[in-house]
Amino acid sequence: MRQKLRDHVGEYVLCRGWIGGWDDLPDRVTRRVLIKQPTIKRADKNLLYKDQAIISTEHHLNLFVKYQDLGDYDATFEINQPIQFAGLIEQYIRADGTSDFGVYATAQSTIGFRLEQFICSVKETLNRPLEDVDLFFLERASQKIMLLEKEVDSAGKRLPTFSKTYKQYKDLLCALSAVIHHDIHRIQAILSSRDHRRSHKKRVNRLQIAASIHAPCKGASKQAKDLMARLGDL
Repeated sequence: MRQKLRDHVGEYVLCRGWIGGWDDLPDRVTRRVLIKQPTIKRADKNLLYKDQAIISTEHHLNLFVKYQDLGDYDATFEINQPIQFAGLIEQYIRADGTSDFGVYATAQSTIGFRLEQFICSVKETLNRPLEDVDLFFLERASQKIMLLEKEVDSAGKRLPTFSKTYKQYKDLLCALSAVIHHDIHRIQAILSSRDHRRSHKKRVNRLQIAASIHAPCKGASKQAKDLMARLGDL
């Protein structure tokens, strides 16, 4: 029995381990995944997983995943593949009537993956020749950032921080919003300028556009400033 989990029933935790096997429970629309050597940590949105307090490292545990949530895992369901996940510690009854403790997965947030994909789309758009930049896409992207910010805030204490903390998410979104806002106005100004209208063949250096972009907000993290630089240097 996993006694170290007994005092943490109902707590939201972040875990990492390796897939040891699985079996499906059709009557419960659930897959039970055997996780080998899982390290279970007390979730803290202000700390990366690597810095969070360890509750226990077990020989193995059972992870119960609803079928509908399987696609949200950043893992390949193969033997000995690494897996990370978030969930709640719960007590359960074995087939022989004895009890033990495991982790019941909550819906896994995909915000980290979606944010990286979004950044790639913005970079690809800004990397086009000035006349081909899709300003409509950038305007919609600005609205999407607000939705992502709301998602980060609404996650509350259940924000998974395997790759970024709450502050890093907020700083990145703040920086991205600043880049898009300034580029929209700067590109519009350049495209409508008299000199540009006189010579459509002249390409405007992206660094000239980036020169007008300042830090997104006071106290922004180095990660956010690095994002500004990467987008500005396209």
